[in-house]
Amino acid sequence: MLPLDRQFAESIDGVARAIAEWTVTALYERRPDMLARYGADGRTLWKAEMLNRLQHLAEAIAADRPQLFVISVEWAKAAFAARGMDEADLVTSLEVLEETLREELPTQIASRASRFMREGIETASRGESNWDEGVLASPMEAAGADTERARAYLRHLLERHQSRAVDVLLDAVRADRSVAEVYEAVIKPALGEIGRMWHLGEATVADEHYVTVATQNALSVIRAKLPQARRNGKRALAASVGGDLHDIGIRMVADLLESEGWQVDCLGANMPTADLVEHTVDEVGRQQFDLIALSASTGLAVRGIASAIDALRAACPETRVPVMVGGGAFAMVPDLWKVVGADGCATSASDAVRVARELAKL
Repeated sequence: MLPLDRQFAESIDGVARAIAEWTVTALYERRPDMLARYGADGRTLWKAEMLNRLQHLAEAIAADRPQLFVISVEWAKAAFAARGMDEADLVTSLEVLEETLREELPTQIASRASRFMREGIETASRGESNWDEGVLASPMEAAGADTERARAYLRHLLERHQSRAVDVLLDAVRADRSVAEVYEAVIKPALGEIGRMWHLGEATVADEHYVTVATQNALSVIRAKLPQARRNGKRALAASVGGDLHDIGIRMVADLLESEGWQVDCLGANMPTADLVEHTVDEVGRQQFDLIALSASTGLAVRGIASAIDALRAACPETRVPVMVGGGAFAMVPDLWKVVGADGCATSASDAVRVARELAKL
């Protein structure tokens, strides 16, 4: 990331709450009927929506990748459609937000923000949402998904039958599916589907949390079926960066690396950068790992990844340890891994094993 891009993003962060407040005031002045349509809590809901747009805008500007913002608008449009809300309200809100940014930000920052906003407005203005394409497409139907088993696994969890869900995974292994295939063809699409269902109002927060926790438990069972190679003498550290509360993907990566002979310290979700850096060096400041694997599940963790990589580089400038990244953010924008300063990017847990091997020159 370029310093100026980060500076622009931080400037937006600093005034985001005020911008959101001014935008909602202007929005309600332009569309006075919204007061009756959204009720007493409408302004609060719209302020939260504008803050969310501004967060995604700041990440996109920091990375200089408008697609990060456009995708967030696509998801917002999907949520509006699923809840029977007027998509025209979303378009109007983005237009008012863009006007507010132009009025309130310094010219150079406003110009950059306006360019990104226009792409988002164009996306929001395109007809009705297509429920079979783009962000709305079900991960269950994606190429490589074991659709039947993924559906059965998720159905059992939504019915609160953890043991039956685990049996689906174990049956897949007995049917000669590798653990890596079960991770990627069954668990991954099932988790993607519950996330999609929550976003579209088809599942509750409780449903999503239950499926996540149950899957963490299921991983502890299924990982026992992994073959174990001899130790290769390499150490890896795996974590999701600070602010990212999702860690199932990075745990899968850690499991498969261990199966390949790596010694892995998996630190899980929401790992603060300072603590991450402290863990990578010994008491005299020497690097302890041969690979760092970092995950960013959403576009809101992009700057977190970049900051973590910068801090890791600064901690041991004489030893450049390879950094591999992955997660939803990098699936959205193929060259984003280069923007954040990583040495490689994995598209799946099994692909992470390949990339790790290449980066460590095994």
